[in-house]
Amino acid sequence: MQNFNTITQSVYSVNNQTNLEQHKEAYNLKSDAWAGFKQWNEAGRKVSKGAKGCKIFMVCDKKITTIQGKEDTKKVLKALYVFNIEHTEEIK
Repeated sequence: MQNFNTITQSVYSVNNQTNLEQHKEAYNLKSDAWAGFKQWNEAGRKVSKGAKGCKIFMVCDKKITTIQGKEDTKKVLKALYVFNIEHTEEIK
């Protein structure tokens, strides 16, 4: 259970690992390589039509403006979908 983002080479968090493993089991996938839709396109691959992505969660910074007018950041939880390399094909 070492699912990773094939573009950034970062390993997904424990909670996302569980989601990805369940998705792999449901769709009979063997590869641990995942990436987002745009990431696959930038890597020269396209997501196959009808492929089902797996929902994962990521903590990121969001810029906000405080009541006093100062710019600040706060942590937010963002949901996004990633696709297994087995659901992609090379762009010709």
